[in-house]
Amino acid sequence: MKKNFRWGIFGTGAVSAKFVAGLSAAQGMSAVFVASRSQDRADDFASSMGIPYAIEGYAKAAKFGNVDAIYIATPPSEHCEHALLCIESGIPVLIEKPLATSREDVIRIIEAAARFSTFAMEAMWTRFIPAAQLLKAEIAGGTVGEVRMISGSFGTSKTPDLGSGSFDPKRGGGSLSHLGVYPLSLAQWMFGAPSQLHALGRIGDTGVDEDVAFQLQYQDRITASFYCSIRSWSSNDFQVMGTEGLASFHGSIVRPHGLRISRQKPLLNVSTSASWRTRLREHSLTHKLAQLTGLSSRKGRRTVNCSYSGNGYHYQAEEVRACVYRGDLESKTMPLSDSLSVISTVDTIRRKISEKERGVSQ
Repeated sequence: MKKNFRWGIFGTGAVSAKFVAGLSAAQGMSAVFVASRSQDRADDFASSMGIPYAIEGYAKAAKFGNVDAIYIATPPSEHCEHALLCIESGIPVLIEKPLATSREDVIRIIEAAARFSTFAMEAMWTRFIPAAQLLKAEIAGGTVGEVRMISGSFGTSKTPDLGSGSFDPKRGGGSLSHLGVYPLSLAQWMFGAPSQLHALGRIGDTGVDEDVAFQLQYQDRITASFYCSIRSWSSNDFQVMGTEGLASFHGSIVRPHGLRISRQKPLLNVSTSASWRTRLREHSLTHKLAQLTGLSSRKGRRTVNCSYSGNGYHYQAEEVRACVYRGDLESKTMPLSDSLSVISTVDTIRRKISEKERGVSQ
C-alpha cells in the first residue's frame, strides 16, 4: 500500500470539515488541497484544517493533480458538474450524498465514470459504519426471522431560511435530499429497490419538501414506513422487524454505535380461559412492578456495542482507497446502481407529493 493517500476537497462547508477531521482516524491519509469559488473561503478553510493548498475555482483544482481522489461536498445542485470535472481528468471521486439532484444527472455521472474508467462512489458513509455492517449481517443471518416490516426516521427542526442550502431549491434543498436518503439507502442496501411506493408531504414557502412520510414495499412482501423532516424533530432511528425478533440501531440512524436486538419465537394461540397465569399476568400489582422496574415482556433483549473510531467519516475514505488500489471502478458496498435506484425513488416521491399538492390523483 502506498505511504499516503492524498485527498482533494471540493467545498468549504461543515460536511467538508467533518470529512477532513475524520481522516485523522485513518492510517496514511491526508487532505492536500481544498477548493472553493472564493479564494478567501478556501484560504480560511485550509488554515483552520491544516491543509497545504487553497485553490480558487473547481476547474483549476481538477487540473491541480497530486491527489489520489477528490471528495465533493459542494451543494447537491453542483455535484454532477464537479464530478464530471474530476472524472474527465481521470481523478477518482467520492461524492457527498445525494450523488446528484436528479436521476438524469446520476446517469451522467455513471456513464462518464464508465467512459473514462474512473472510480466514483456516493458518500453514503453510514453503510460503512461498523454497526450498520453488523445490522446487515444479522438480518442476512436470520436473527429476526423473516423480515416483515421496516421503519426509519430522520428529522431536525430548522428555521426556514432561503440562505440555507436545506431550504434552497436551486441548491438541491429539501428533507428528502438531506435526510430521507438515509433510510432509503439503508433499505436499498439490505432489500433492493422498492416495488411499490406511496408518499405524502408538505412543500414549504421556499419551495422545498419540508416534511415527508412515505410507505414502500420491498420484494413484494416487506412493508416500510419512513419519515424525514427539516421542520420537526424525530427519533432518528432505523428498525427491522421480523417473525422472530426486532433489530434496531443503538444511536442515530446516521452514526449508530451498536444494535438493540430482541429475539422471540412467534406466539402460539393459547386458551382465553381465565387461568391462574392470566390472572397473575393481569393483576394490578404485576403491572405496577413492571412500571417501577422497567421490565418488559419481550424476551431475548440485548444491546450489542459496536463503536466506531474517530467521527466515523474515515470508513468510506478507506473504502475508496481500497477500491482504487485494487483497480475497482466502483464499490461493492455502495455501488452506483444503488445510487441510481435511490435517486429514482426520491424523484418518484417528489412527483407524488407535487401531484398531491396540485390535487392530482395518485
